Amino acid sequence: MFLPVLLVRDYGVWGFVVFAAPNVVGAAAMGWVLADSAAAERILARHTPACRAFSGVTIAFHLFFLQWLGTKITGEWWIIALVVTPIAAAILMGRSQRVMLALAAAVWALSAAAFVSVTRDRAATGDWSLGGRGGPPVDLLWLAPVCAFGFALCPYLDPTFLRARRECGRGAARAAFTLGFGAFFLAMILLTLLYAPMFRGERFNMAFAGVATLGLLVGHVTTQAIFTCAAHWKESLPLGRGPLVALPLLGLALGLPFVHGWSIGPMPSHEVVYRCFMAFYGLVFPAYVWICAIPTPDGHSGLRGERGRRKLLVWSGAVGLAAPFFWMGFIQLSEFYLAPGLLIVLTARLAVRRG
Repeated sequence: MFLPVLLVRDYGVWGFVVFAAPNVVGAAAMGWVLADSAAAERILARHTPACRAFSGVTIAFHLFFLQWLGTKITGEWWIIALVVTPIAAAILMGRSQRVMLALAAAVWALSAAAFVSVTRDRAATGDWSLGGRGGPPVDLLWLAPVCAFGFALCPYLDPTFLRARRECGRGAARAAFTLGFGAFFLAMILLTLLYAPMFRGERFNMAFAGVATLGLLVGHVTTQAIFTCAAHWKESLPLGRGPLVALPLLGLALGLPFVHGWSIGPMPSHEVVYRCFMAFYGLVFPAYVWICAIPTPDGHSGLRGERGRRKLLVWSGAVGLAAPFFWMGFIQLSEFYLAPGLLIVLTARLAVRRG
């Protein structure tokens, strides 16, 4: 939910729209696209390693981000993230679904309180500006298809989403995903839009908020991240422990001080690492769904047999060829390069359509 802070900074309010619209629609659509709970079961069974990797990367990403957040506020809070998050995840992973539901409600209530506090503080200052350089619209024309591609396909590798779909009937799934992302999640990213100017610099800007609001925002971001880690840990333990140990440790390592003090152009080290994590959700995982998970016209699905090995080879080749273009687009901020990068991935599917 923090990505809009960077997009609003770089492109103005239209950067938020390019993020929010495909995110909400893509996630909500999962409840409609998967016809029944068996469809979610098949995805999990046929693509277990990919779902396992998705959870591992997600946990690593959140642990890294909490450390980055700490440097924005005090410079020392990464220690808290290092200690609290794994402990909270370990405690929560064995809890019942009823407990997880209650915790989710509590986390959302804290976030709602942060929404009220931010709105009150901004109203008191009378400053509703979002800032940002308001980049030329052409930049967003290259970024928008990548956002749509990533947010449309990533949900199908998320084990927590797959559990939600498995445990709901058709009508309940449609209602749950539509309400969950069209209302509750939408409110959270609107909160991001409101606090974007406060977190834009290397340190938190107290000109927009008081101490109470800062505390609620830190609580909002931290508890959401901890709950997400716990949910992914809980869902992925049956899938295997390897990535759930190695990848989170990588996320912690990337947040340690040794990544401070360098930059690529005007982009500081932590933002570079953050954007590299986002590449998993904009390139690696959606490309896997596009090339390997969606059934081919002749009915082949999954990774079985020679066709499956061919899919993996095509996927890895497409990601490798597209990665330099995504680097140019997301790190060097030459957004035009995103177009050929995405085109490589989209056309790669032609190589697996027939045996």
